Amino acid sequence: MPESLILTPKEINDTLVGIGKKKAALNVYELFMYAILAGLYIALGATGAAFIFAYTADPGVAKFLAGIVFSTGLILVLLAGAELFTGNMLMTAGFIEKKFFFMHIIRNWLVVWAGNFIGALLVVFLLYGSGYFFAGCEISKLGETLAKISDNKIALLFWPAFMRGILCNILVCLAVVISLSSVSTEGKILAIIFPITAFIIGGFEHSVANMFFIPAGLLAKGAFFDGYNQVAMLANLIPVTLGNIVGGVIIVLLHPKSFKRLKNFLMVEKNNPL
Repeated sequence: MPESLILTPKEINDTLVGIGKKKAALNVYELFMYAILAGLYIALGATGAAFIFAYTADPGVAKFLAGIVFSTGLILVLLAGAELFTGNMLMTAGFIEKKFFFMHIIRNWLVVWAGNFIGALLVVFLLYGSGYFFAGCEISKLGETLAKISDNKIALLFWPAFMRGILCNILVCLAVVISLSSVSTEGKILAIIFPITAFIIGGFEHSVANMFFIPAGLLAKGAFFDGYNQVAMLANLIPVTLGNIVGGVIIVLLHPKSFKRLKNFLMVEKNNPL
C-alpha cells in the first residue's frame, strides 16, 4: 500500500518522463494500433455526449451532462491504455529531459493523429450502419444534432479554431496530469471528469473529437463524400490540431522546473552545435 494516494509534482514529472520514454520506444505498428483504439474511445464518449445534446431540452444541463459522459473517452484511454494525440503533447517533458530525440515526438504525433482519425471514423460508420442517423426516411434527432455540431465547427475561422484548440488542450493535458497524480482508480476518474467537463461547457475544440463530430454530421446529412466538405473538415482540423499542440506544450513549458530545464537544454544545444 503506497504511503500517499497523491503523487508530488516531482513524482508526476518523473512519471510523465517515464511514460514518454515508453511511447518513444513503441514501433510504428504498435503506435498505430493503440492510436486507433484511442480514436475509437474518444468517439464513443463523443457519441454519448451527442445523444445527451439531442435529447436534453435545457442547454446548460445538456452541456454539463455531455461533459461528464464525454469524459468516458479519456477515462478509457488512460485506464485501458491507448495513444491519444492531444495527451501525447506531454511527451515534451521527456524530450526536455533528453530521454529521447525530437524525431521520436514527431513520429509519435503523426502516426497517432492518423490512427486517431481512423478510430473515430470507424465509430462514425458503425453508427451510420446501425441506423441512428435516420428515423425512417427522415434524419433523426441525433442526426440533426450531429449535423448542427458539424456545421458550427466548419464555420469557425482559422484563429478562433486555433485559440479554442489551445484552451481545450490546456484542460485535457491538465486532466492527464492530475489523473497521474492519483494512485487510486477512482481518483484518476474524478481527476479526468472535471477538466473535460469544463472544456465541453466552454465549447473548446478537440481535434480527435472533431474527427468524429464533423464526419458524423456530414454523413448524417448526406454530404460526407462531397470534396468541398472534406476540404472544409480539414480547414477545421488543421488549426484545431495546431492549437492543441500549443495548449499541451504550454502545460509542460510553463512549469518552473521544466522552463529551467528547457533553458539549460537550449544553452547546451547552442554551445554544442551539430
